[in-house]
Amino acid sequence: MRNTIQRLSSVLHVLLAVLTTSLASAAEIAEAMPFRLPESAPSFVRDAQSRIYIATEKQAHYLLGTIQPWKEDSALLLLTESRSSEHWIRPNAGAIEGFAFLYRFGPYDDRIVGRSRAGLLANAIVPMMRYLLTTHVTGSRPTSDGKKWGDAWQSAHWAQMLGRGAWFAWPDLPADLREGAKRVVAHEADRIARTDPPHQLRSDTKAEENAWNSQILSVAMLLAPDDSRRAGWEKAYQRWVMSSFLRPLDAQNNTVIDGRPVREQFGGANIFDDFTLENHNFVHPDYMTTFSLSLGCTTDFVMTGRRPPEALLFNVPHIYENLKWMALPDGGFVYPNGQDWELFRNPSWLVKHALMAVFAHDPDAWAAMLRSLDTLEKMQARSANGAIFFPGEYFFASTQHDVIRSLANAWITLQLATEIQSAPHQRLGVKRWDSAKVILRRASNAVHTVSWGAKIMAQCVPYRLDRVVSPHERNGTGTIRLDGQSKPLPLKLQQAEVTERSDGFEVRLTVVHGDAMRAELVFRSEPDGSFVMQEKLVALTNATTAEIATGLIGILNNPHWVYETGRRRVNAGADKIEVASGSGRQWSWPSVKRLVVDDVLVIESDLPLRAAYLAAEKPERGRVTDRLVLNHVAGKRAWKTGEVISEFRAVVRSAGSAAPNR
Repeated sequence: MRNTIQRLSSVLHVLLAVLTTSLASAAEIAEAMPFRLPESAPSFVRDAQSRIYIATEKQAHYLLGTIQPWKEDSALLLLTESRSSEHWIRPNAGAIEGFAFLYRFGPYDDRIVGRSRAGLLANAIVPMMRYLLTTHVTGSRPTSDGKKWGDAWQSAHWAQMLGRGAWFAWPDLPADLREGAKRVVAHEADRIARTDPPHQLRSDTKAEENAWNSQILSVAMLLAPDDSRRAGWEKAYQRWVMSSFLRPLDAQNNTVIDGRPVREQFGGANIFDDFTLENHNFVHPDYMTTFSLSLGCTTDFVMTGRRPPEALLFNVPHIYENLKWMALPDGGFVYPNGQDWELFRNPSWLVKHALMAVFAHDPDAWAAMLRSLDTLEKMQARSANGAIFFPGEYFFASTQHDVIRSLANAWITLQLATEIQSAPHQRLGVKRWDSAKVILRRASNAVHTVSWGAKIMAQCVPYRLDRVVSPHERNGTGTIRLDGQSKPLPLKLQQAEVTERSDGFEVRLTVVHGDAMRAELVFRSEPDGSFVMQEKLVALTNATTAEIATGLIGILNNPHWVYETGRRRVNAGADKIEVASGSGRQWSWPSVKRLVVDDVLVIESDLPLRAAYLAAEKPERGRVTDRLVLNHVAGKRAWKTGEVISEFRAVVRSAGSAAPNR
């Protein structure tokens, strides 16, 4: 019975498409904006562009292998379970945009993708689009969870992916899909156009949300250029873009952007005056890259012969400059406040650099893009099916799907290049962000960071392809767990004193672990590139601890990451151990003055350390982080008020090796 219903449904879809096409022809359906691309990219970008295209084809091959029929209707296809929220709609919409790009552009290779261009359209793009159009709030059927998607926090973002995919394939789409795409995009665009952009500085910036909501307005103009609502969409688009990366100081900014002073366009700030921002309750470099959501629409304007709004680049070069200070040789970032997303998101940053190279003419961006591309290719080479991210390396549902559309946008961006100013130089010295409460020093061998704001954290990260040090949010401080409790005590800053020089800094912090312990901390970046970690731990009350693990250094130990080996070699005095990834083993050294990790990270102390190496059992947040602890007191121990529990001073040195600037 079920199969019969599915067959009847398929027949009805065909009849509906034929009927809709006939009606559409009679009514002369308005066309989308035609797009134009140069026949070829400039010679200086072609090699990189070709590599990006091949990577996109391989990722498409992987994703096409995950296509499945909708259980409610086998004529409709999707890549996930059928549900109405982000983790089930966004992957399908992102993949459609990537597939439609390959269908329309570039030197398509059937052998890499695994099917012909015509087959990609007929057997993937069309039935996947029809599923999303049918199950939207403007469509006729719910997803399998009984709900339709749309009118949600992020649904405009998903709809713009779907709409841009439709725009790419527009001339060859059935008329019902063209009308359906316009219907969905216009619905979501109208909702955004009627809303005022939000703003928030602390904890949860609205920069990313405003930037992604701006995109739906751009796509609405592409699909329905003759619509009576276009002028409203255009005006709202500029407003949402402009709102995304405003600072508090912009309330008095007289610079004229898109014909009006910035102060007249100010509705609230989403980034700090030092061009950093907070999301997920801490200063987050990943969200500082989200300018690419709005700036990425530059291609929409250039491809259709329109002038992009000036708002697209407002404050963006300053944000990007901050990211350069956080950049590492593998194409990733150092994280002064920790990282709650996947650590190895290097391929995701490629399009950000491409946009800055082509549309902002940034002299460092081209080299940064090539670093991301090098790492991407190494990542993709690990999998025979073409997948870029390795299992266990990611946990976000649309990770594999987002990357194909970002690669597509990078390729188009390079096709539109006129000139690339490639004159990279490595940042060296000290950068202090007072709003973020972060100080960073880049030496030739390492990056030192200390934060005393949203997170209290300090680290010395080797400047090399294998960064060794994991961005554990308790780096430098560690944890204290009381007897009978399963979670470590929370940290609270009581006092901070920060001084800086051109070749280093010193940060003195007084931090309390709950109400039980006070840590007097010193972190110093020395002129010779070494990093001092110093702690005095005092009991504030009578307390019994189950474990003291302060002076923490998170150590990455991943089994498949392209710049790691799946094991770490640790020398503790005369003791030599090898730590396999995920072993879960623990070692302790009650009196050791020298620790060495892989002949890269060297920790030395004049007085003996009570050290331990605590290997992780499994990945967390897409990476395996072992814990190297410089002050480890295990087991039940009682302490009296005012008692000095421990004191240590360790010097951390890194045998980093800077990658060439290309």
